[in-house]
Amino acid sequence: MTPERTRRIRDVASRRFPTLVVIVESVDDPHNLGAVLRTCDAVGVGEIRLVYPAKAPRMRELRNNAAASAAKWLTLKRDGSISACVSNLHRRGFKVLVTALSEKGKPQWSWNLKSKVAIAVCNEHSGASADLLRLADGIITIPMRGMVQSLNVSVATAVVLEEALRQRISKRKT
Repeated sequence: MTPERTRRIRDVASRRFPTLVVIVESVDDPHNLGAVLRTCDAVGVGEIRLVYPAKAPRMRELRNNAAASAAKWLTLKRDGSISACVSNLHRRGFKVLVTALSEKGKPQWSWNLKSKVAIAVCNEHSGASADLLRLADGIITIPMRGMVQSLNVSVATAVVLEEALRQRISKRKT
């Protein structure tokens, strides 16, 4: 590896946010999962928790499909259940926020995304599991002004993580 490449890797790693984690709960479409992982890499998320109670994508598949360009730079961890995942994050001092359509939800800019926070994104068709909604510390509901009620999971991830990045960058400047 060239010295330039080594410096680039170190530089990117130093800009990761260890206090920003993404939970991926049962996202089915490999292209959506790939887009979520690429967004995580672009925004500076380093740790992704993959929760798949049923059939999970194999790590080798993740590294060889649409996510390949990002997956090799991220720390991907598997959890057997959402309760194990949330429990692990709570023990580490993270607040867990889930993206979901809900009257109880608040827009992404209403949350403090500068603190230790894990943002859960969920299955494209069924949304967040009942367990995740019960265990989460809050709900992020992206305001929609048009006729459609929701965004694709990868787009929703980008919208919320961009707000987290905005808050964290402005925090560093103060």
